[in-house]
Parts: sequence; C-alpha cells; structure tokens
Amino acid sequence: MSAPDTNVERQEAKHKPSLFGIKGAVLFGAAMIILMVIFTVMRGETPTEDTVIGNEEQTDGAMNNGAAGVTLDPVEPGTNESN
Repeated sequence: MSAPDTNVERQEAKHKPSLFGIKGAVLFGAAMIILMVIFTVMRGETPTEDTVIGNEEQTDGAMNNGAAGVTLDPVEPGTNESN
C-alpha cells in the first residue's frame, strides 16, 4: 500500500527543520572526525631507535632509575610474589 498523498515538495517543506538537523549532525560528525585526524597527526611523533617495540634498552626511565642495570621491580622472574 502506498500513501494516498505523495507530494514530495510539500512533505519536504513540512520536514524542513528535521532535515536541517540531520544535515547539521552529519556536518558536525564529519568536522569532528577531520579535527580528530588533524589533532592525532599533529601530536604524533616520528619513532626513534629508542622507541621501537622490542628494543631491549628502554631509556624512558620506566624500567630503570637512572643507573644502568638497576631495575625497579625487586621480584625475581618466575615467582608468584606480588607487591
């Protein structure tokens, strides 16, 4: 069954606020995605030799306290002890 009155121009005029809101939401979403990509690219860094995954030496201070070979974790590997 179809609607008895299918005047598209009149229905478009009746639904103008709704269609405007949908178009605005689509434009807002597209703008947010573009801004997110731009922000991510601007905040990103070029990987250096020190930040490569799998590098044995970590120079960011997370694994050592400034002295070479001294680790912060006192638990021996293979034990079930946790601090």
